[in-house]
Amino acid sequence: MNINPYRASVHSYKATSNDITATELEAFAGGEHYPRVLLKLLEGQASHGGFNIWAALFGTQWFFFRKLYLFGLFAFAIEAMAPIAGMIVMRNVSTMAANDVWAVSVIVCFLAGRIVFGYMANIALCLKAVAVIEEVDALNKDNETHLRLIRVAGGVSMGSLFLIWSVLAMLRIMTR
Repeated sequence: MNINPYRASVHSYKATSNDITATELEAFAGGEHYPRVLLKLLEGQASHGGFNIWAALFGTQWFFFRKLYLFGLFAFAIEAMAPIAGMIVMRNVSTMAANDVWAVSVIVCFLAGRIVFGYMANIALCLKAVAVIEEVDALNKDNETHLRLIRVAGGVSMGSLFLIWSVLAMLRIMTR
């Protein structure tokens, strides 16, 4: 058995598709729409997760609502870049053209970010579902406890949604 100890471990959501059932995905996602999309990804029937209109519309809030906190922080960083870049442009150039450049750059960055979020959302959800289900599988609990643990780790979080709304509101107040 030749195993290279220096080779990076490869983990993919497709690697464990045989171990994950539709029932587990329904418990994780809390509905019927996402499990169908996630099963297509896991079984290799889809090359990408499709476009998630809700993630594209709500951005950072969608990721925090779905308990995808790391992706939510990434989305927040992407959304924060446009106004920051605009402020840098405004400080360096004080002409009417700078206002136009700032407005266009903010709009373009915002729309580009939202398109990326739309395409990234279902894949992020799938990666988290696989990680959670593998973690719960390792506990070797009975079926009812197994699904309850998956349901608790997945689903949605109104608390984190209110938290990110509060953070965004504070940032808006501070930047006035």
